[in-house]
Amino acid sequence: MKNRKAQTAIAIVLFITSFVIVLQFKSVLKNSGLDSTQLQRVEDLQRELVKEQEKNIDLNRQLLQANSTLETYRENAQKNDSGSKAMAEELKNAMLLAGLTDVEGKGVTVVLKDSTEATMGGASNYIIHDRDLRDIVNELIASGAEAISINGERISGKSAIRCVGPTVTINNRYYASPFTIKAIGDPDTLEAGLNIRDGVVDVMRAFKIDVTITKSSKIQIPKYNGTVTFKHAEEVKSAKVEE
Repeated sequence: MKNRKAQTAIAIVLFITSFVIVLQFKSVLKNSGLDSTQLQRVEDLQRELVKEQEKNIDLNRQLLQANSTLETYRENAQKNDSGSKAMAEELKNAMLLAGLTDVEGKGVTVVLKDSTEATMGGASNYIIHDRDLRDIVNELIASGAEAISINGERISGKSAIRCVGPTVTINNRYYASPFTIKAIGDPDTLEAGLNIRDGVVDVMRAFKIDVTITKSSKIQIPKYNGTVTFKHAEEVKSAKVEE
């Protein structure tokens, strides 16, 4: 019941937000002085925005439903016999591996800020791009990181990091500098991996991008806040996997 109320509340809030944005767009367009081609382009973008918001409403509804179903399975498994409890433990481990559980532990926090000293090669070289974030994530994984987040977004096998104009999307949400990356693992090993000579951090600092690495005895990383679905991949039923 609580999850159903939460779904309804989220849907109402997002619908009202979409409606307000549409009204604001129309108000601005009336007084913009744009020609017909420009107006058409803005209206097209407005429709795309509404579509994306409708998609977000549906994804949030799916996420709440999936979490509710998963919680029911977990509670039922824990109430039954030892075999079911073993299955519950296996489910717990699988959720940890998939990034579907909040976690905490020792690790490092990396804060990245755009450079304010761009002097040569174009301003693009002095701001943080999607490739920079991916390089940091890859280096942390190579150094044994067990869980990673960027600006609170859990990085999982379904995560995408890419530039969209002046921003970077992470798990389909938009972010701009500064970026805070948290990683759970051995702090000394993670820090050493990032600070390897001529590595990703050295290159970023060469362009005056501000990189701060802090070790910590306790870091909290939230679970992956998205839906995990498969439309094309299926379990292989036979024992032999074709190469």
